[in-house]
Amino acid sequence: MAVGLQSRVKSFFRPSLAKKRRPSNASLECEHKKPKKAPTSPSPSTPTVCDDGSVGFDMQSASPFLRHLPIEIRRMIYSLVWIGPYDHKYHTVRGRHIHFQNGHWVNTRCVMYEDDEDLDLLQKNMDVVRRSGNGDLLMWQRRLASTWGSRHWRCEERIQHVRQKSVDRTSFMSMMLVCKRMFPEVVESIFESHQFLFNDFFSAHRFFVYNPSPHISSIRHLDLSLNLPFHEYTPFISDGTKSRVRELWDALGSITCLHSLRISLDIYDRGAWRKIPERGITEQLKDIKVLRDFTLELPPSLHIKTHYPNMQNLDVQEETPFRVVRRPPLRYWQFDPGEVERFTWDSHTKGQQSHCFITLGREARSIPNPYLLDFF
Repeated sequence: MAVGLQSRVKSFFRPSLAKKRRPSNASLECEHKKPKKAPTSPSPSTPTVCDDGSVGFDMQSASPFLRHLPIEIRRMIYSLVWIGPYDHKYHTVRGRHIHFQNGHWVNTRCVMYEDDEDLDLLQKNMDVVRRSGNGDLLMWQRRLASTWGSRHWRCEERIQHVRQKSVDRTSFMSMMLVCKRMFPEVVESIFESHQFLFNDFFSAHRFFVYNPSPHISSIRHLDLSLNLPFHEYTPFISDGTKSRVRELWDALGSITCLHSLRISLDIYDRGAWRKIPERGITEQLKDIKVLRDFTLELPPSLHIKTHYPNMQNLDVQEETPFRVVRRPPLRYWQFDPGEVERFTWDSHTKGQQSHCFITLGREARSIPNPYLLDFF
């Protein structure tokens, strides 16, 4: 059905492709003959007319698709064109992962399942492997430590290995090349009809800040999984003014018709210790307007001791425009090469202060807290 609609749309603009005839000498003379008082080059909005009243060349505005159908109907047709044969198989019907690779933009289908919404799914599988003794804990550890987040590990593995290209195939390019008149409508429809997912900060910053598209305001559904290094959080710790994260938040604030937004924040270069300056980095998010669903995914609320200022967690009593979802505490990690260990978080309380530390199950070995070291 979608393929038929796509061909139908193209036929409005290229009717001569069906029956291509060699023009006669008389028609050639008519085509090149200019009417009196005509400009040297014909206006793009006015067709050249021969003496007998015939049109010398096809005009885009003469297409029945653009002339007779209002923009609302055309948008409905574009939306039908985007229907794919694999949409029903995955949790996000029109989710597209966007990443900048080897100098150009690449988009691949999101292949997460509904079960992947469980933020503890990876560690539950590691529990099964540990109890049964069957399976590869190192493989699950790589997935657990992935910068793509716990929900999109399947999507990351697809782009790293040979994959079925038909799953990623779209009609984007063929529709954008139909004609210049239709190009902006098609791009706007792509942005409105699909959920864009970014799983690396470089691609997200380049897309929204460094070289933004003029059609960014048409985005309706957005999912950002930002697993950042510690230095990207330092401006929120030391009250620095220049921050690439702030630039990204400003760009998102300019999108006035976001229907759904999910932002996942994490830190990848502190091992199993996950703590970020939540109040500082989320202050700007309160100014982003989302019409329906605004979800913020954060690390577990553990009392990890730190000497850095401004590392407070969000106040649970504070009213925010977003819904806060916290990941479960990690209980597996690879502290030594080639071995994945299960551990627990224990707490020590002294007066009104308490802090967490890692306890290994098999041996009394301390795991140093990286936040108690000076990385500035």
